[in-house]
Amino acid sequence: MDQDLQDRPSTARAAVWALLAATAMFVHVRLPSWIFDDDGPTFSPQVILVYLYFLLCAAVEWLCYTRLSPALERCYPDRLAPRMVFGLLILFSGIVLVTIGVYLQLFPFLMGRPVHYAGMVEVASRAMAVGLLVYGWLEMRRYNQTERRRALDLRWETDALATDLDRAELAMLETQIEPHFLFNTLAHVKRLYRKDTADAGQVLGTLIGYLDRALPALRSTDWTIADELDLITLYLELLVQRFGERLRFQISLAPACGMAALPALTIATLVENAVRHGLAPKAGNGMVQIDVAGDGGGMRIAVRDDGVGLRQSSGNGIGLATVRARLRSRFGAAAVLRVEPQAAGGVCAAILLPGSAHA
Repeated sequence: MDQDLQDRPSTARAAVWALLAATAMFVHVRLPSWIFDDDGPTFSPQVILVYLYFLLCAAVEWLCYTRLSPALERCYPDRLAPRMVFGLLILFSGIVLVTIGVYLQLFPFLMGRPVHYAGMVEVASRAMAVGLLVYGWLEMRRYNQTERRRALDLRWETDALATDLDRAELAMLETQIEPHFLFNTLAHVKRLYRKDTADAGQVLGTLIGYLDRALPALRSTDWTIADELDLITLYLELLVQRFGERLRFQISLAPACGMAALPALTIATLVENAVRHGLAPKAGNGMVQIDVAGDGGGMRIAVRDDGVGLRQSSGNGIGLATVRARLRSRFGAAAVLRVEPQAAGGVCAAILLPGSAHA
């Protein structure tokens, strides 16, 4: 049914072009006599018969395009040459049969005299030339439309496969994010319960609050930067309760950036990387700074630490790959993640978001 709806406009256009071609051929044949005849245009039975002949040629051309052309397209879907050759041969044969029927059968019967063969050949050659030209143009137009439709379908399929691949890659990366701090925190709670149940209860309560927000975060569709920083605050408070004065943190958020959309656990992954690979190996105290501010028309999110800096032993890169995949899935190529060493020591991981993130 859908294919029929698509073919109807093409069939109607073919009929219009065939009718216009028949009329143009008729005018071209009769125009000299109309111009130089003192009596002006006349519509004798012979003139009407000529126009009928051109209309029959146009009907043959229309039938070839609407009936023969689809059949040839099914037989040779990717090859234009055989479709053109067979189509033009059959159209040529059809015009020959129409010429025989009109000029050798109908004309003597209506006019009462035989046809002049020179005039018949002249009219028939014009009809064949125009008919073959119009049919060839329509057939090439059909082929080009089919190829454009196939290219568009292929592009849609490619885009859909790329989207599915990105989602599969993202899901695979997300499953590889291991909350290492969770096991360490539980071990810390276990040790605290042996010494101070009050401190242990406080740490456990903070951990429950963190898990209550972190577990559904990946499935959230309306996650904002403010939500992310609240979660990070709980995470860092857990670490402070565990490491004590060895860890300090500072969070700065521009008021206009708090409600901007962001994939969940994006900044949290950078913070976890900073703690695990930058501050944990450091002998002394450490500092984590998170700054969110506008940057031109977009936004800049920076996670800085004063730890040991970039080293070959700084992990397998899964966390950063996950962040890049999540940003690409949400913002496309407009979002950028840069990880650079700081002159004073440590690492700065910065996310540059486009202006659309504010929406």
